[in-house]
Amino acid sequence: MTQPVGRVHAAISRRIPHLPDAAGPVSGLTGGDGPPLSVLFVGDSSVAGVGAGHHGEALAGQFSAALAERTGRPVAWEVLARSGDTVRGITALVGAAGSVDADLVVLSAGTNDALRFRRPSAWRADVSVLVDALRARIGRPVPVLLVSIPPVHRFGSLPRVFRWSIGGYARLLDRQLARLCASEPGLCHLLTGPLPVDTAQFFAIDRFHPSPLGYRTWARLLAAAAVVHGPVRTTLTAERAAL
Repeated sequence: MTQPVGRVHAAISRRIPHLPDAAGPVSGLTGGDGPPLSVLFVGDSSVAGVGAGHHGEALAGQFSAALAERTGRPVAWEVLARSGDTVRGITALVGAAGSVDADLVVLSAGTNDALRFRRPSAWRADVSVLVDALRARIGRPVPVLLVSIPPVHRFGSLPRVFRWSIGGYARLLDRQLARLCASEPGLCHLLTGPLPVDTAQFFAIDRFHPSPLGYRTWARLLAAAAVVHGPVRTTLTAERAAL
């Protein structure tokens, strides 16, 4: 990290209050009876559930509940995340993790890379390495949903002088996600459409991470987008055929 970028990151870090990760178990089961669909959630503070009291009301639990509702399948979920990590840091976390298994991976990361102005082409390579590491750890080329980077240019917690530059940079990184998904099989760029980030209820008290209501809104939009993607439909169809 260069000295000017380091100063920007330090200024933003001082402005945003530190909140803990979601408490309690980092895995769970939601939905009805029958063999569950296994989903691994990987990422930074949004996957770690910062802003929520427990993972049931954070991204993993809320997405899984919405996915179970839409598919009629129970969902077994697990979280592998670390707050503040860049994509390279998450790759190291995956490498140090124990045995993991999943039918589907949901990856949400990139905000910390945008805050550090990671070069877009290098970041795309970082994400590709992370996807390879996840599939190697699981032992098969499972579908990976790459969640679009949230609209950080609309986050009131960021200093106004940095908001648009960081937001524009986040959009550059997000375009790299779209290009990566277009070039590699089994990857989906998961877009949510507009998020209600202009409402106070969407955010936790740090005005940077979602509140439980914000996670619910975001997760339900993600689940709705997920079920229409080809690799996800293929996974669900294959799972049903095996029943």
